[in-house]
Amino acid sequence: MVTSSYHAKQRLACAAGLALAITATFTAGCSHSGKGASGPPACRDDAADDVEVGARTGASGVKTGATTAVEGVKTFGSATAGLVEGGSDEAKARWKEGAAQTKKTARKGGAETKQEGDVPRCK
Repeated sequence: MVTSSYHAKQRLACAAGLALAITATFTAGCSHSGKGASGPPACRDDAADDVEVGARTGASGVKTGATTAVEGVKTFGSATAGLVEGGSDEAKARWKEGAAQTKKTARKGGAETKQEGDVPRCK
């Protein structure tokens, strides 16, 4: 007979696989990782610079959203496993722990996205 702990682990593994698939989908088209090979322009002089900064900011936002979504899925999976393994108190503890990590990830990504868009006009 298979135990409920086994099923919880299987669900958690499935959630992790789903999270990985979501991340791969959102980041497959993005070659942007931090500061690309050429880096952002020092200042925005014309429309082409505006488009480049906008594209970098958008890509960073998608990356942040995907990473935060992965953290949310992991939190859900962990809380579900906690419910099965230790009851509602364990689930609440895991949920709070995961929520704090998700919030931290979202804030870090938001700061990175904001930095991508903070390119001043050339004088």
